[in-house]
Amino acid sequence: MGEYDFDRLTRYRRVDVLSKALDDENEHQRFRAVDALEAVALASGNADSAARDILTQAATQSAHEDVKLHARIVLRTLETSQEDRIGKTEEQTKNGPKHQDLKRNSVHKPLREPHPESGLLCELDEDCTTLIVRGSTLSARNRPSATKEGSWDKEERVWRFPINRASIESLKNGGVVLHPTVHCLCTSSQNTWAVATRNKKWVKVLGDTHEIEDALKQVPGSQWDSAERAWIIPFKADSLKRLIRIDGLYVSPFILD
Repeated sequence: MGEYDFDRLTRYRRVDVLSKALDDENEHQRFRAVDALEAVALASGNADSAARDILTQAATQSAHEDVKLHARIVLRTLETSQEDRIGKTEEQTKNGPKHQDLKRNSVHKPLREPHPESGLLCELDEDCTTLIVRGSTLSARNRPSATKEGSWDKEERVWRFPINRASIESLKNGGVVLHPTVHCLCTSSQNTWAVATRNKKWVKVLGDTHEIEDALKQVPGSQWDSAERAWIIPFKADSLKRLIRIDGLYVSPFILD
């Protein structure tokens, strides 16, 4: 469909043309179209929701998976931006800065429960360093049927396994229920995965990263963790946008949950 003048389209808020660009055969063009719609939505605020509506539709109905994920990331950014503006205004007016700081520092950790049918659930640990299998029937003597590399964590009372396809598939075949965040890794076509730590501070790239190492170095804030043998990246919108453009890397959709 040719090159788009995205700067001009953004400046004049031509969301009709940008909407068409989301279906361009060129992935780079589609990527820039989402970015342009984000800029229009930010500039418009609540005065014009057209760009936001297009992104909302693209996040679920686009024929291109890269557009869906990119739109979801952008929408989360827009929501956060709006919530920050509203929250700061309301809290400073009603409660003052002290209450605002207390709320910002509060942490909510969702509880993970084993699946009621099998009793065993496999999920990623909080820092995405290992697979953990938990359940009421687990003990040091009762290892789930999986790779021999599993180890018993007596403090947490869980079994830990390395994060790789062999472990995931073996646990699944052994009757262990995979949490959706793990299941999506197992069903992906790639063997290199980007997942988010539960506190949403970091994104970790797991698996064989040799072929995409040069691309990972270009991601803002990326660094190699020699202890964990994984790339870690700050959980920021600009970094996530760069990650989804890397060929050969599967970015988990649960990265936004």
